[in-house]
Amino acid sequence: MRILLLGASGQLGSDIGRLWKDPAVTLITANRLAADVTDGEAVLALVEKTRPEVVINTTAFHNLPVCEQDPETCFRVNVIGGWNVARAAAQHGAAIVQFSTDYVFDGTKGSPYVEEDARRSVNIYGASKIATEDVVRQANAEHLVVRVSGLYGLAGSAGKGGNFVETMLRLAREGNPINVVSDQVTAPTNTAEIAEALLPLVREGARGTIHVAAGEGCSWHTFAGAIFEIAGLSPDLNAVTTAQLGGPVKRPIYSVLGSNRGPSLRHWRAGLERYMREKHG
Repeated sequence: MRILLLGASGQLGSDIGRLWKDPAVTLITANRLAADVTDGEAVLALVEKTRPEVVINTTAFHNLPVCEQDPETCFRVNVIGGWNVARAAAQHGAAIVQFSTDYVFDGTKGSPYVEEDARRSVNIYGASKIATEDVVRQANAEHLVVRVSGLYGLAGSAGKGGNFVETMLRLAREGNPINVVSDQVTAPTNTAEIAEALLPLVREGARGTIHVAAGEGCSWHTFAGAIFEIAGLSPDLNAVTTAQLGGPVKRPIYSVLGSNRGPSLRHWRAGLERYMREKHG
């Protein structure tokens, strides 16, 4: 099976490239230099050249404050980019795997969101991903939309300057008090765990929408506390509310993903422990 991976240098893309060792899969990796997803002709040319059976799109514009300030760029990269990739794949008989987010939900449910739950975003990024899901489904009947949450991986996120784990470790080294929200609950997920769960889904031709996220959920404050415990650090960590922390972006208070049809990933702490072993020994 020939698979074209877009966004290969990102957190998730790099883990797919690192961990997929199936001899039956030929993985062709491409970063933005190979084809900017906002350039429909370039994407089409890349698909024509590589002749994949499946195209995986891990690209995204997801710096939330910048999304609020520049919704045009956010929608161009996420929505138009997703449309370009799905349409190019369809024109050459290839399926599309499009990644989405827990932020397509508004956080008011209070229990894990499953694939069939109604979408309603509370910020520009989430709105763009709702639109991305819709245009991908419209452009390519052979689609798999994979919703994930709270990603962190060895490569870090270029758009965010690293990831939450590394940010917490840096703040601890700096020695200042650390304030982390305790009323936003999600399921922080190691991208390595997602990459490994994705391979059988792609191989078996899964279609529709699937949630792939760490088991159970926790607040960002609880997650930060686990990071410091595993690292053997004792910084001045304080729980604050979203209202106290402030900021320009509204986020869902509860966005844990459950699933009626996707693989069950390990508990979020197991994924964190794996990351700390692989990243920090």
